[in-house]
Amino acid sequence: MLNDATGPRRARMRGFSLAEVLVAVAIMGVIILALFGLVTSGVRQVYGGKKMTEASTLTESVMQRANINKPQDLLGAVDADTTKNISWDKTAPGNGSAAVTPAVETGSTLPVTTRNAWRTLLLNSELPGTPAHPARLTVTMDPVPTGAGLNFGTASMVRITVDLEWWEWGTRPRRIRLQTLNLRTVPS
Repeated sequence: MLNDATGPRRARMRGFSLAEVLVAVAIMGVIILALFGLVTSGVRQVYGGKKMTEASTLTESVMQRANINKPQDLLGAVDADTTKNISWDKTAPGNGSAAVTPAVETGSTLPVTTRNAWRTLLLNSELPGTPAHPARLTVTMDPVPTGAGLNFGTASMVRITVDLEWWEWGTRPRRIRLQTLNLRTVPS
């Protein structure tokens, strides 16, 4: 009789089999890998959003500084020019002065101080830049409307375009472009 009482009790106290444990561990591993993928994707999205916001702010600051007086003068254009642009490349992390080329210009005129301010904005940004994939800020100005013989001296408006390009994680190119028109003369 004693054996009969312990038989059903043993059946009730029986543990998990090795196969059940392996299946549970495999299911848990798949779930953890999926969650890890979601976390990694989320981190990339947050990083990308942060860089996009920073780039948008930088581009808007450059645009605001360009939209003053005769904007083509800021790039050293003369009235006979039909377009003018300038670019800076950030090729190293951090904000060491050598990280951005071309170097700081000397002088205290409005065009030089404005161009140096644009350069400093790129220099102080946290946008990633390497020699292979630099962060590049380009400011371009064109007379509008375009046509034969039209130049900065004869145009009534100047189109200002600010492009900012960088690489996220060294694998994905990103770009922001802002454009505006600066009215040079009041229409009659």
